[in-house]
Amino acid sequence: MILLEKKWRLPDDMNIEAKEASDTASSLLSRLLSARGIDTPEQEALFLTKNPTEWHDPFLMNDMRVAVDRIKTAIDGQEKILVCGDYDADGITATAVLSSFLRKLGAQVDHVLPNRLTEGYGITDKLVERIEKKAPSLVVTVDCGVANEDSIRTLIEEGMDVIVTDHHEVKDSLPPALAVLDCKRPDNSYPFVHLCGAGVALKLIDAISSVYPGKVKKDEWRSYLDIVAIGTIADVVSLTGENRTIVMEGLRELPNSTHPGLKALLDLVRSKSNYMDNSISSTDVSFQIAPKLNATGRLGDAERSLELLLTDDPVRAEELAQELVSENTRRQEMEQALLDEVVSRIESDRQLISGMKNSSMPIVVAGENWHMGMLGIVANRIVQRYQRTAIVFTHDTSAPDVYKGSCRTAGDFPILDCFKFCGDTVQQYGGHKRAAGVAVEIGKYGQFLEKVREFAALRNTDDDLMSLPIDMQISPSDLTLDLAQDISEFEPFGEGNREPVFLLSGVRVTQPRGCGPMNRHLKMNLSYKDPKDQKEKAVDAIAFNAGEWADMFVEGSFVDVLVKLGINTWNGNSRLSLNILDIHFRKNGDPLWDTPQVLENLYRNRLPLRQVAMLGKCAPPELRPTGEEMTVLYRFLADNAKETTNLCDLSLLSRLIAGRCKKQIHPFKISRAMDIFQEAGLLDLIRINDERICFRLLSVQGKVKLQETKTFQVLFQGVEK
Repeated sequence: MILLEKKWRLPDDMNIEAKEASDTASSLLSRLLSARGIDTPEQEALFLTKNPTEWHDPFLMNDMRVAVDRIKTAIDGQEKILVCGDYDADGITATAVLSSFLRKLGAQVDHVLPNRLTEGYGITDKLVERIEKKAPSLVVTVDCGVANEDSIRTLIEEGMDVIVTDHHEVKDSLPPALAVLDCKRPDNSYPFVHLCGAGVALKLIDAISSVYPGKVKKDEWRSYLDIVAIGTIADVVSLTGENRTIVMEGLRELPNSTHPGLKALLDLVRSKSNYMDNSISSTDVSFQIAPKLNATGRLGDAERSLELLLTDDPVRAEELAQELVSENTRRQEMEQALLDEVVSRIESDRQLISGMKNSSMPIVVAGENWHMGMLGIVANRIVQRYQRTAIVFTHDTSAPDVYKGSCRTAGDFPILDCFKFCGDTVQQYGGHKRAAGVAVEIGKYGQFLEKVREFAALRNTDDDLMSLPIDMQISPSDLTLDLAQDISEFEPFGEGNREPVFLLSGVRVTQPRGCGPMNRHLKMNLSYKDPKDQKEKAVDAIAFNAGEWADMFVEGSFVDVLVKLGINTWNGNSRLSLNILDIHFRKNGDPLWDTPQVLENLYRNRLPLRQVAMLGKCAPPELRPTGEEMTVLYRFLADNAKETTNLCDLSLLSRLIAGRCKKQIHPFKISRAMDIFQEAGLLDLIRINDERICFRLLSVQGKVKLQETKTFQVLFQGVEK
């Protein structure tokens, strides 16, 4: 059982307790735009336009003229050009765009994609061997290469010219290529720095078009916007500026794509989806389309995904689309199996669990022959489960002396700074602030862990825990269909332009109930008093995948809620829909429920029980769990906490017990009962902090005598602690 309250990240100028003031939809929209740095009418018009025009001259990019001239020479001279890509959706789409366009110009083009499992990311030594066998005279990288200085030097020494197109961070120096197209280079002159690999490839073909006016249309690059939009969304780059133009125009073209493979995949995805219609959103791409393109690369060989985007044969396109859907299903099954194994490894490691006492300490776990293609996804699932940074390592026969790991971060944890701090215990690393890869020699793994602990100890801040960002607090009466329609104008949503999240403060839960298959989701009404007419009103809301905790939110509970606004359309009628992201219980003025961690801290620092009771505004007997309450608690744990390890916040545990067992047991009583159970040998307990505990039930033979435990005697017999 994992029952943890998520942190909320409020805007600097917002106070959760501030008096609410109803606002108009238009003024709320202006406030949202201002929070995104859009303050002037001109900026608003540019952001909200359905026909964005932010498209920069490709020749503003460093080395673009050199790259275009060399590629033109290769095309005109029928030299062999090799496009070298990456195995993820960005690399695949970039490879498809450049390869397809060069073929239209009559170029002799081949391609190569690394195998994730046997060759790894980038231009590795093994991939260099494959490139050499193809014997091109010109190599053009897409979505890779800027960090592969030695490999590129090797290719040059073998007589090849190399052009690097990439978007990743530049390390100490640029590779010795003929041209390096990367807006992250320190001398960058291009106005927009957030293009993905496919975006850079698109700028390159735009530039090449200008030197072949008779062979292709001037705006031929636009025919690839649907493919590039997928790569841009999948790579989670900032959907602002030029990327916003790419994605908006690409999504508009996507439903009627002229690329047979993409059309076949879309048709198949639509046929299996209950909600995806002819209008495709960035969310549809993120969760329905990109994972299928990514699946083959995650499992090893990305060639089938690339073939899907390149094929002109509709029959072959349908075959490949079905294969990608099947591969994605297999990937999901493998991912779940690996996640179960990783969770089991984590939750059986007492030292690792104890490390959670430091908010900055990442979860670091390693295993044998875990699938490399699954590590990043599993690391992300671990972050969501435990709300902290995760690094998942595997050791396999492809690199017998090395642990290869994938990291996903939470909060403000600076993973690249951490790896740099680890010094020579890290063989190599790369990535960005949210996702990174790392390799550690097996013989130095123990030293690596110590350096990570040392780095975390120097930080030890709650800022490194996962948090949910909030855009603004609004009154429930502000929730209108007009506001939802205005917010839809913000699309496409993604990195740098997330879907707005609103805080509704002090609403009352009514009619909580499970819904969907096996009551997987939680539906409820959020009731409030409209300040305009003082009448009681309610709005429907749903929390997806939260049905398990429906009992916690009993009728009449006052809560603060984070919601996103949506529009449900059925039979031509539209209505507002609320998607609940998270719920916090509202404080009611009772310290026993509002601030249990304060009382816990005082008790554990040996403050006498009578003084704790005084601060808790209660009598000492109200702090002692009764025999009946301990029986209720233990039976609840026996029925609901059967996992090897259970990680719970006491306040949420008490709420769940109240809902399921119809028994109000406040967190301080539960904490004392858990102490008694631990001392009696009924469970193993680790206190993460004054609010959060980790425990597992133990097998017990015969009866136990709770009254003989030290905590019982302190509470009931006045024995000094």
